[in-house]
Amino acid sequence: MLFSALLLGTSLMQGSPACADDNLTVADQKGQSRALLAAAGQDRALPYHLHWTEFEAAAPLLQALAANAVDTGIAGDGPFLFSWGAHLPIKAAFLVPPRGGGESTAVIATASSPIHNAADLSGKKIGTGKGSIGHLLLLRLMATGAIPAPAPHIVYLAPAQAKAALDTGQIDAWSTWEPYISLAVIQNHARVIADGRNVMPNNSFFVATTTALSTKHALLADFYRRMAAAYAWGIQHQAAYADILARQTGLPLPVATAVARHLIASPVPLTPKIVQQEQTTLDAYRSAGFLRDTGKLDDAFDLTVFIP
Repeated sequence: MLFSALLLGTSLMQGSPACADDNLTVADQKGQSRALLAAAGQDRALPYHLHWTEFEAAAPLLQALAANAVDTGIAGDGPFLFSWGAHLPIKAAFLVPPRGGGESTAVIATASSPIHNAADLSGKKIGTGKGSIGHLLLLRLMATGAIPAPAPHIVYLAPAQAKAALDTGQIDAWSTWEPYISLAVIQNHARVIADGRNVMPNNSFFVATTTALSTKHALLADFYRRMAAAYAWGIQHQAAYADILARQTGLPLPVATAVARHLIASPVPLTPKIVQQEQTTLDAYRSAGFLRDTGKLDDAFDLTVFIP
């Protein structure tokens, strides 16, 4: 699959629908989880049929979960809690902790831009997806004072639209995530202006539908165990992961290598401490007026599926 197709939002569904009892349908972002599972050999001898669906960003992935078109999929904490707070029937069940020290979410500008630091973003026009991890980064940079008043004008754009807008000067910066950061930096010499380090939790989660959690608990547990093993393998074999990521997605190898370095992590079980870390994320959307009446944060998580 060519990366250009992924950037445009190509979605591929293989096999049976998510509701079949012997099928597990997994939503992926830009082929990263699928590539890692295959590189580690954890997709072999499965006791169920595994199907993948590709998305360019978390928002459409989470909408597919809400529609029960897929069973589980990976998303950053920001878009997950933005969607859960809007009462989508989903829960986080498997943690992928901070990757790249928070560098996997960043605000970027073109090489010729006069913007050089977070303070320079004040009053500027910045593109990102509504409720995305990039949106969360901007809210947190404003809340901490890193971006002073006047607040930037946020333009809600899908990744393909944001890239085009940045390249043509319609926006001043783009708040985005991997692999779009590495693509822009390596291929177009874009500059990273600010990133998620020390600003937000930077957690990601495999999110599952409440239906799948009740009817496919054992399948989800097996899949998450395999993903944990794949991440452990990836820590020691980043070059091999980058190679298969490049081949499966069409990413240039230097970009895939950078993505592998930034995204590989060692998953750990979900704990009440992790849940409480995410209060900052939920509060960021509440304070900005995007979420109301969200319910208890504990209800957004299922701590019973992945127990190593």
